[in-house]
Amino acid sequence: MQVFTQKRNPITGGTEWDVQHEDYDYHQEIARSAFADMLHDTERNKKYQRALQLAIEKMHNLGKKANVLDIGTGTGLLSIMAARSGADSITACEAFKPMAECCIKILERNGVKHKITVIPKRSTELIVGEDGDMKEKANILVTEVFDTELIGEGAISTFSHAHKFLLEEDCIVIPDSAVIYAQVVECPALQKWNKLNDLADEDLQLILRTPQKMKDCAGTAAVHDLQLSQLPRQAFKELSDQIPIFYYDWSGRSPIDKNRTVKQQFVVTNTGIAQIVFMWWELNMDTEGKICLSCAPWWAHPDANLSCERPQDSIPWRDHWMQAVYYLPKEITVQKGSEISLVSCQDEYSLWFYVDDGKTIYKNYKRPICECGVHMALSRTHVSYLNDGRRSKKYLAQLREDLPKNAVVLDLNGSSFIGLASSKMGAKTVYVLENSNLNVSILNDYIKENDLQNVEIISEVTDDILHSVTNVIGDPNFSSAILPWENLKIAYLLYKYRSKLRDSVVIMPDCCEFWAMPVEFQDLHKIRIPLNKCEGIDMTIFDNLVESSRIISDADIEAQPLWEYPCICRGEARKIIEVNMSDLKPTIACDGAYKVSDNEDNDSKPVNGFAIWSVWRVGGKPISSGPIDWPNVGQRVEWDMHTRQAVKIFKKTCSINSSDKWNYQVACDLKTGEFSLNINWEQ
Repeated sequence: MQVFTQKRNPITGGTEWDVQHEDYDYHQEIARSAFADMLHDTERNKKYQRALQLAIEKMHNLGKKANVLDIGTGTGLLSIMAARSGADSITACEAFKPMAECCIKILERNGVKHKITVIPKRSTELIVGEDGDMKEKANILVTEVFDTELIGEGAISTFSHAHKFLLEEDCIVIPDSAVIYAQVVECPALQKWNKLNDLADEDLQLILRTPQKMKDCAGTAAVHDLQLSQLPRQAFKELSDQIPIFYYDWSGRSPIDKNRTVKQQFVVTNTGIAQIVFMWWELNMDTEGKICLSCAPWWAHPDANLSCERPQDSIPWRDHWMQAVYYLPKEITVQKGSEISLVSCQDEYSLWFYVDDGKTIYKNYKRPICECGVHMALSRTHVSYLNDGRRSKKYLAQLREDLPKNAVVLDLNGSSFIGLASSKMGAKTVYVLENSNLNVSILNDYIKENDLQNVEIISEVTDDILHSVTNVIGDPNFSSAILPWENLKIAYLLYKYRSKLRDSVVIMPDCCEFWAMPVEFQDLHKIRIPLNKCEGIDMTIFDNLVESSRIISDADIEAQPLWEYPCICRGEARKIIEVNMSDLKPTIACDGAYKVSDNEDNDSKPVNGFAIWSVWRVGGKPISSGPIDWPNVGQRVEWDMHTRQAVKIFKKTCSINSSDKWNYQVACDLKTGEFSLNINWEQ
């Protein structure tokens, strides 16, 4: 059975009815549970398994039965490990019922169903007693309830409840404890993701001042999770060593505070501006602290090979536990050798930080809250895009060249500031099209700060405005866009208004091209590929469940910030469609096939996906949202940090050579705002 569901069209901005499977949300939740890299994380799996073996041996050596409780069992992987390590009884709880049912089938497939009792409940709902879910309390707990912030999935309450109601007093917990580390840094590259800078042209002439309230805003405490190991080492300056800030005793030997603030003095290692705190954590898997699982970036990782060309490739990759970035509410200039304090704050689910030099006055160390609107209205990626000076200077240079005297400008994207800039560059009148109240508020603050008298923000474009316009402009990056082609909202609006615009109207940008190329992802493919066997355990039932749900709920192509996910170019970049803004057709469609490479090289190369990106042309000059430099076959690709690219990930790696072909079909309907793209190998 199918049902109608509402969805937002990012190109038209409208809400539409779409036909979906009646259990769409259910299937989407299953699809999101994997093919994540969690179970592909070999280091995680092996360290959990070794810690289980030691815990069970310890109980047996004490003359006790090993009674294991597995909280949030998922596929049952840890429970099966416990069974194979000789546990006497195992209770596994899983609140998501489809996963609990899948778990039971996996246990049966692997011949351990009789050893493990699966309870489809949250651990906080379990009852111990003769008639309860567990006959007696467990003496071994194994669980993985962690996220990038460590405690964001409710680890504190999960462990606290388990010790109070489900575990014996002298139990063993896996993991036994955790430590959170922090490092204070100066990082202008990442600060671009947090604070809007003044807008300047190629001659460094100030065009727009950022409102002071935006410069002074404390921002938001929401964690920014990143693959920090992919951040160029020269992009940041360490102002402190790594500092252990919070210790979590999961074993129950000491209580876990739900709220705490810790102030620690440290010696500044370099003169600079304290802007950001990097955070990561380590798990001590066993009671003796011999088995450590670290999520540190490469420069602080205990297992990194610092002598190799790319030390970041020498440590385990994982996407489920990245590193965290926290933006300090106030920047503070610090001097090498001075002593200042890092203030680390924690509630039950999250963290935030301050740096206190004894001179800056804080009323309290409360959780930062955005008061300027930017951090609520705009994603961090969009803020970084607006701060990308290389890109904005090209638009401003072309705008200065295009504007006639007495220009009347229509800006189609109110989530950028190019329209406001045209006001400062001599336009007579500027109309900015914007419907989002949050974006309108930001624009009004800029208008007031820069004393712009000739700008009008409009929610609809009237015929009178269209008849008067000399220039139509639009920065092709909307705050609502995720996939590259969602920025074709500019083409959709231009097509909608074109018949009422003057023939002489000047349009910026000129056109948009979409490019694609086959790649070999170093690790990103792990979020999609099947497990088959995991640590010798047959997981094909889980694979089939997830794949069937993905077919219903997921698109083949998704958005990813590829600068965080290394890949090698395995074929020539090919243009698959071009949209000319001055000659828009209601429907634009292309299809065709390309050889992988123009070189006559018959050596087979591995390919596990495609990368797709847009190239916008302004005054004939390309502005790419893809590779920074044109990719060469066989070499690592360096990607633009300020936009997301589109990727298609294969379920298995293909072996291809230069003569193999891939085909594509792409269609853009500017009447309805629909865009579709298919890429496949030629059979």
